[in-house]
Amino acid sequence: MVCIVAFFVVLVLSAVSAKYRKLLGKAWGCTWRRVTLRPCDTTFRDDVKNSMLAPLAVRAPRLVRPASIAIEVVAWLMVLSLIVSLYLLGRSGLNLVVYGTCDKQNAQACSLAAQACSIDAIEPGFWESIGEGDVLGAFGREFASVGDTIATLPSRLRTWDAADYASVDATYLGGRVDGRPTAVEVLDPGCRFCAQLFRNMRDAGFDRSHNVTYLAYPIRGGYGDKFVNSQLVATYLTAVRAFEAQRSATATAHETGDWYILEQLFTTDADDGRSMQDWMNTATADAAAARLQQWLSEDGYTPADIAHIVALTGSPEVAASLAHTRDVVENEIRTVSIPALIAGGGLHAGLVGVDTLRGLG
Repeated sequence: MVCIVAFFVVLVLSAVSAKYRKLLGKAWGCTWRRVTLRPCDTTFRDDVKNSMLAPLAVRAPRLVRPASIAIEVVAWLMVLSLIVSLYLLGRSGLNLVVYGTCDKQNAQACSLAAQACSIDAIEPGFWESIGEGDVLGAFGREFASVGDTIATLPSRLRTWDAADYASVDATYLGGRVDGRPTAVEVLDPGCRFCAQLFRNMRDAGFDRSHNVTYLAYPIRGGYGDKFVNSQLVATYLTAVRAFEAQRSATATAHETGDWYILEQLFTTDADDGRSMQDWMNTATADAAAARLQQWLSEDGYTPADIAHIVALTGSPEVAASLAHTRDVVENEIRTVSIPALIAGGGLHAGLVGVDTLRGLG
């Protein structure tokens, strides 16, 4: 391993000074033979070690042998460290291309990622598994994760048609207008970046150039939903869509109550000065449900309409719709960041800025 480490050192030094370049070929020859599991047929390895041990041989000859062993051990550690570093660099780069974040386990932990709420992995991480003594499981899940990322790569390079992912009972921000391209946002009602994306769309006029719809996807954590009441809000949104689909086949020609809920949630403040989204993320389930019903009333729904929508929140139809949405997000779109926007022929992970939205046409 000494010659491999020395090769990289000489490689760096030769870029700085020409006097080291004559050693580069010799160093590479020795390194290549070691990498291909053959003994080094040059004296380069011995020359390197002898140059390092010569001063010690003069002052303390007895320490030459232990020092020689120590050099080999350190060289092995440096090579292993290099291999691990290259693997982590390659994995991070691949994740960045595929998912928009270098850390698939926790998208928010990557400084290169867009601003987003992370869909964290439920399974334990590599080092957590190692700490628990599950070495085989740690490596198995690690390589399976990389394999999954590689398998997902082709889908990121294709053209995305947002209409393929819109719900059958989809409603649209401002109402559907024929001739406009479709845009689909995957959102969690509790994620602050989803609220910001909603405001960015309004600022960019994106809702006037696209038929914008959504998939409500409450992010799950290790002990339940990541944001309190996200599942409740998503259920109401889905129930409103089901109600509108039952009421009129042309309901999507106008803006429906689910969008009024999202607008109130994402753009208004509570009485205590907090954003309404922050209030919803800490409210009790009963208080949250009461506020959702209040918003529906403000949007013109009658008490009978609201009672029907509340009944739908517990229906198999709404449960199946939510389950289908989760399957689409996890197994077809395969994002690890919320929000995710399908528009302009691509998948955009994380918060999309106003200028980018305008550029999507």
